[in-house]
Amino acid sequence: MRSSAPTVQWFEMLWITFALLLVPGVGLAQSGDRDAWFPDAEYFSRPAASVREPTFGLGLLWSRVFRDRADPAERPPFDLQGGNGLETDLQGEAALGGNVRIWQPAQWADGGLTLGIQAGVFGRFRLEVTGNDLVASDWIVALPAEIARGPWSGRLRLQHWSAHVGDELIEAGVERVDFTTETLEALVAYGSDEFRVYGGGSLVVRSSLENEVQLGSGFSDDVLIRFGADGQVRPWARNEVTVDGGIDWQSGDRSGWAGQLSVRLGLTVRDGTHRARLSAIYHRGPSPMGQFFLTKEQYWGIELSLEP
Repeated sequence: MRSSAPTVQWFEMLWITFALLLVPGVGLAQSGDRDAWFPDAEYFSRPAASVREPTFGLGLLWSRVFRDRADPAERPPFDLQGGNGLETDLQGEAALGGNVRIWQPAQWADGGLTLGIQAGVFGRFRLEVTGNDLVASDWIVALPAEIARGPWSGRLRLQHWSAHVGDELIEAGVERVDFTTETLEALVAYGSDEFRVYGGGSLVVRSSLENEVQLGSGFSDDVLIRFGADGQVRPWARNEVTVDGGIDWQSGDRSGWAGQLSVRLGLTVRDGTHRARLSAIYHRGPSPMGQFFLTKEQYWGIELSLEP
């Protein structure tokens, strides 16, 4: 892996921000509750518009991911049959996973610190063909640390991500790309429960993509950057029902710094820590599927997600 000096300096600034969040709270924690297992506290909520955050949900998408199949960037050309045409392919996406906060080592008056685990799989299926062919699956495991102090919050996360192309597509001649990465991500947010902005990025600790000969000798997978905002409003008297949404933008050298934009707007019903969200979603830019990470994909659709 190759990292430039400006990139290292940029991440050093993120670590300093995390330290500023943590150090003042350590002294306050002496008088607060500590060492709680499986806490309910949520110091950094998942970015609302994120498309690869472990969760439990179902989506219906109208995707254009196969429009460039005659000249794909990751693999040799391929073709697929079935459906009503591949310019816009009706697809379903199933997400099985979630986030468990395991330990709260410290808590203070205006925040605290939690450690947890995330795990999830995302499967994309073609719904216009008889066999509902699996397009690809993405497997994600992460160890997040969440921290908050007043209006500031942050998340440090070590993440493993591997991607696999569906068997039906392999039989149709779609070659598999060896996509496996480990990244260290840092996000810092400022705001309240109603609205926040966040930013940060990831250093790629290990990437199998740099061994893929067809990507060229100049290919690199070293760093990603990410910014976004999300919020919610309560237009009705019942506080457990909100209208919420967000926007998330990402870019990295693995995709030639092409921007990946995701937007979400929906209705959420809450009961304590349990949530159900019905959202309209839109994505444009490199596909969120790891097997098609260089393919420009535009899709829109609806998604139902649950956070038990």
